[in-house]
Amino acid sequence: MNGRALPILPVAVLLLLLALSFWLSQYVTNEGASTRELGRNDPDVVVERFVARKLSPAGDVQYVLIAETMTHFPVEDVSKLDKVVFTAMTPGQPQLVAKSPTARLISGGNEVMMEGGVVIDSSPFGNTPAMKLRTPRLTVLPEKNTASSKEGVVIESSQGVMYAASFELNSLTKTLRMEKMRATLTSGK
Repeated sequence: MNGRALPILPVAVLLLLLALSFWLSQYVTNEGASTRELGRNDPDVVVERFVARKLSPAGDVQYVLIAETMTHFPVEDVSKLDKVVFTAMTPGQPQLVAKSPTARLISGGNEVMMEGGVVIDSSPFGNTPAMKLRTPRLTVLPEKNTASSKEGVVIESSQGVMYAASFELNSLTKTLRMEKMRATLTSGK
């Protein structure tokens, strides 16, 4: 009898390990499903002092995106940013600096939705005076070099104040398109 029990022992241990592996696999799968409720989208990455730079093929910095905090949510593939500063730099052009309390990175960062009262400052450049643009929400498409808003905009400069229902700025073609615009010009002194 002892001769027959010896070959059965390794088979029994193997079957026990197989059963335990199956049970563990089922336990982990069910435990993960029960702890993640339907509709929950817990963050998978949180980055403090987030900085992203886009370089041109020549190695020049095209834009810099800085946020105090970046939190990524995997289910929607959206990143939420807090205290955001987006700086666009084009050689031979004034630097544009957009600031907002919050923003979202959509489509893997190809779209930046700045929200909560966006302010864009441009430094004076050549004969162009400094300008300040305010809008509730700004959509920046860095790959297309555009920034736009359909929620109203106020542009202030030393030359006056402009109001528009919407705008689209293309930094590559240097084109600003506005709809339903009105302006109040200041007299030159």
